[in-house]
Amino acid sequence: MEIDEEKLMSRRRMEKWIKIFLVFLACVWLCTIISKSIYVSGLAVVKTDTPSKKYVEHVVEADGIVTTGGEIAVNTQSGLRVDRLYVMQGDAVKAGDVLFTIDLRDIADIISAKETELSKLQCNLSDIQVNAVIDAQKKEVELLWAQEDYETADKETLTAKERAKEALDQAEAELGKHLADPVPYTSDNSRREAWDDYHDWVNRGYSITDQVTAKEREIRDLEEQLAWLGQNRVLSGAAGDSAGAGTDAGADNSGTEADGTTDSGAGDTSAGHDDNSGGDNSDTDKDTDGDANAGGNADDADNDTDDNDTVDDDTAGDDGSDGNDSNDGNDGNDGSGDADNSAGADDNPADDADNLGKGDDSTADPPADDKDQDLTDEEIAARKELQERIRRANAELLALQDALTKHGRGVVEQPDFSAEELKFDEWQNTRLALEANVQKAKENYNDVSYSREVTLRQKQRDIASAQVTERADSSAAIYELDIKQIQAQLASLYALKKQKGEIKAESDGIISKIQVEVGGRTSDTAAVLMTDMQRPCQFKFSITKEQGKHVHLNDTVSLKLNGQSEMEVTVDYFTENMQNGYDLVCMLPEGVGKPGLSGTVQKSVQGEYHDLTLPVDVVTEESGGYFIYTLNEKEGILGSEYYVERLKVQVKDKNDRFAAIESGTISADTKVVIHTTKELKQGESVRPQEK
Repeated sequence: MEIDEEKLMSRRRMEKWIKIFLVFLACVWLCTIISKSIYVSGLAVVKTDTPSKKYVEHVVEADGIVTTGGEIAVNTQSGLRVDRLYVMQGDAVKAGDVLFTIDLRDIADIISAKETELSKLQCNLSDIQVNAVIDAQKKEVELLWAQEDYETADKETLTAKERAKEALDQAEAELGKHLADPVPYTSDNSRREAWDDYHDWVNRGYSITDQVTAKEREIRDLEEQLAWLGQNRVLSGAAGDSAGAGTDAGADNSGTEADGTTDSGAGDTSAGHDDNSGGDNSDTDKDTDGDANAGGNADDADNDTDDNDTVDDDTAGDDGSDGNDSNDGNDGNDGSGDADNSAGADDNPADDADNLGKGDDSTADPPADDKDQDLTDEEIAARKELQERIRRANAELLALQDALTKHGRGVVEQPDFSAEELKFDEWQNTRLALEANVQKAKENYNDVSYSREVTLRQKQRDIASAQVTERADSSAAIYELDIKQIQAQLASLYALKKQKGEIKAESDGIISKIQVEVGGRTSDTAAVLMTDMQRPCQFKFSITKEQGKHVHLNDTVSLKLNGQSEMEVTVDYFTENMQNGYDLVCMLPEGVGKPGLSGTVQKSVQGEYHDLTLPVDVVTEESGGYFIYTLNEKEGILGSEYYVERLKVQVKDKNDRFAAIESGTISADTKVVIHTTKELKQGESVRPQEK
């Protein structure tokens, strides 16, 4: 019972701790929820949207005013007092209408003053003319001497200059003649190509030689394998059954080689082969290579006495054991080979190929003789395979030898440009010497020319010093001009006095500007400006740099003047103004518009279709670039959190409502912030607006 009570108490304590832990977890969870709520409530609330597809249309709209097509200036003599003014700005006048009048008493006073001034000028001019005559007589001799000195210096310096020019021309001619006959010089590219051709030829020779060596090694290996197979067969035959004795088929016991050596074949007497099955006791092998083994063993004897093999000691041939068939063609001439069985290293590879071809063709399908009957099928197949491989290898070797021979005929000489470079250096040295002569002649010519200019300039100064009387002539000319000017003013004043001081309009028009007032005096500028009624009005307006991208010279725009219907006009004038914009002028049809009338021009330009467009106020321009904010999600300590990322984008096109964004930075699924309750920063956590 005591044990059960202890267990019960322990269980109760465990349940108590579990309840405490669960209460703790609940508190932690509640605190987390409260903290997250407080944290989230302080975040900026953002509204997002994805880019849309649409056309970016551009509408250019600007206000302007109607001006005259031209103006007529009404001028009069300056300094006259205005007595009366008969017109106001905007008045329409006809030709002959009086615009304003001049005070006649003021005209009389001005005439009197001008006449007095004219008399003084005429007296001064008379004195100047008399003094000029006296000074001219005194300077006449001095001027004559100065002119003579100038002419002398001119001739002397001209002669020296001509001589220097002749020397320069001669030096340039010699240089030109030298340059016209250049020494041939191979270019760097051509030199590289020549060396490349030479190296290619050398490397090709090495490559073919290596292939020949490898092929010879391959043939020796194959022949050694074939010889080993035959030797093994001979050894096994000598140790075999000797119950029957006879002469081996194909054995030529009396065959005498061309070098005088008798080759004997040892047959298996137990085989019982016929003595005449493949041997010819009287066949004399006419091998010209001088090798007792060149034609193989007596087993390879052939009744054909016409095979005159010319293969040397290195010619590939079949071993004596290869000619067991009297009809296989492997006689002393066809299967010749020396002790090392080297393939094709003779002086006459063509003959070698001839003889090898005979033996190899016949071994493709040899009839069975008595000795073949002693071989197993595997040995016969192995021997045929080796013979076929030797035949193919010899054919390939022959082809490589032919290629090597052809390669040796097409010798590519090693490039040598030393003689060419020596001649070119000599030519260059001559050129440099001639160029130095030309430069020296140019310097001499320039020195002589400069000296001539200095000398003549000084002589001209001397002449100018002798022509001091010309100053009196200049003064007289000035007085004459003043006199003519006053005389013209007097004539105008006489005419104005005659017409009682009235200034009249010369043509019909509208007074656009009055620059005189009653009691004031006229100025040098126009007194009155009138519109030219003979020319149509024009509409002037200004646009910004951005608008100027969509309006150009000769474009057609829509114009609406106050009180008139909309019309189509053409941009006839387009120029940049001081306000970092453009001034434009449209000529109006004849009879349309009135100076001072306001209006509005408009032009709509259908933009391109863009896949990624955003509201223009979402795209912020800073430091010459455009930026947007995008909404992103990440995992935080309180679960999923949202933050904004500041991205730099490329704006392809925009108007006052939308901006087209270059693809790559954002996509059609990118969540772009279009509204926020607070100012955003890079990486700042935010709270998306619930939809």
